[in-house]
Amino acid sequence: MKQVAILSIDGGGIRGIIPGTILQLIEEKIQEKTANPQARLVDYFDFVAGTSTGGILGCGMLMPDPAMEGRPKFSMEEVVNLYHENGGDIFKKPLGHKLRTLFGVREEKYPNDNLKKALHEYFGDTYLSEMLKPCLFTAYDIESRKSTFFKWGKACDDISHDFYIRDVAQATAAAPTYFEAALIKSRFGSSYPLIDGGVFANNPAMCAYAEVRKCDFDEIKKPTSKDMLMISLGTGSVKEPFPYERAKKFGLVQWIKPLIDIMMSGNSETVSHQLEWLFDAGNNQEGFIRVEPELHEASPSMDDASTKNMNALRDAAIKFVKDNPEKINNVVDKLIANKEEI
Repeated sequence: MKQVAILSIDGGGIRGIIPGTILQLIEEKIQEKTANPQARLVDYFDFVAGTSTGGILGCGMLMPDPAMEGRPKFSMEEVVNLYHENGGDIFKKPLGHKLRTLFGVREEKYPNDNLKKALHEYFGDTYLSEMLKPCLFTAYDIESRKSTFFKWGKACDDISHDFYIRDVAQATAAAPTYFEAALIKSRFGSSYPLIDGGVFANNPAMCAYAEVRKCDFDEIKKPTSKDMLMISLGTGSVKEPFPYERAKKFGLVQWIKPLIDIMMSGNSETVSHQLEWLFDAGNNQEGFIRVEPELHEASPSMDDASTKNMNALRDAAIKFVKDNPEKINNVVDKLIANKEEI
């Protein structure tokens, strides 16, 4: 029976190379199994959600090709290349910026000029309403003090909820301490001061579940967990311990980085646990698949965009796919079979 196929991608900065590479390899396996080199991952999903780096990946995947109606502009390999080609410049601290910000203490750690430039090059003047499939990306409004969701459905219905994709990507990735808050305007002209959605939903899978529950997908109306196939991708498992003897002496400054790591990983783990139970309650235990690779030789840092570390992140993703052929082939087979149910 046809199910609503949902893709959810966590936040994690430069570690987005991991889920991006896994999605690239899944796309290539789909092309191989279907004998269709033009097949794209977006063809096999009905809904996409992302936070921060996951939002950027999702936007890239859903970007329409202006030369071919209804087709994506980028392959997943090209989407991942955004990181390899621009990561070093995005996470770069010019000497003047270091001195002016007291090495990131007084202001954000990185200027966002190169991030905005890269996003403009990839997404141009495309609007959220023009994305190929229904989607949801997260951010947080620091003045209204509320969660913000960029939704394809709302953008299609009302220009006050429509935004340039480049602005959506900047807002969802405006991680506190790393980049300054994003001030973006809707198509209607309203301004929104936003930061990274990872502050409340680093794993946006539950947000995706809640949104999909309200939607209609052809013959599937208001789907429940039994009607869903959800693939949730993390950006690398971080298990760095914080020894009690050291942590008990932490002050405000020392707790900043550990708290960010703990909040991100804790949110992701909690959401995955909740969804496992929801899908189990719907007698669809196989409908929720969580993919969370180990980092291996890669750094857990969200901003280590050295060539060495970006290659290590790519290698960690490749290793996961090679070490888990049954799980990856299961994802590929489920996606192909589900599409054929149409």
